[in-house]
Amino acid sequence: MAASILVTAVLTSGLTQWAMTRDAPDSFAAAVASSHRRSLLAASPVDVASSDRHTVKPWLDARIGLSPAAPDLVKDGFSLLGGRIEVIADKPIPALVYKHREHLISLVAAPQDGRTASIPAGAERSAGGFSLIRWADGAFTYWAISDTDRATLEDFVSRFREAAAAG
Repeated sequence: MAASILVTAVLTSGLTQWAMTRDAPDSFAAAVASSHRRSLLAASPVDVASSDRHTVKPWLDARIGLSPAAPDLVKDGFSLLGGRIEVIADKPIPALVYKHREHLISLVAAPQDGRTASIPAGAERSAGGFSLIRWADGAFTYWAISDTDRATLEDFVSRFREAAAAG
């Protein structure tokens, strides 16, 4: 009798947990959206202001020990403004900031671990009212977020991925 009560309690709590979280927004995506919104409200959206990747990458690397590729996309209409450090899930994570016309694009680059390795390339969604595209390259899971239109964000992601792969 006690065993059946225990099994029922475990199953009920598991079903309750599943029902409560199945439609909940991804907490990492929500944190990326919050950090992007915060950067738009700040005096400066970057911690290090530079359009030179040879300044931004070493700055990030010196502070948190890693930095993603920071290709020069100015000829494609996306200028690098600089970088900043986000703290998501109690971990410092590098973010690059690009500008296209009057819109800022934050590119958060979370180091891959066992949880992020299964993210499909080009997974798209929205978070916090912003368009969001995420993909992985083996070293990082990238989250590009902006209030620009979806086509422009897709164009940015395509150009960034191509330039980063080319080195």
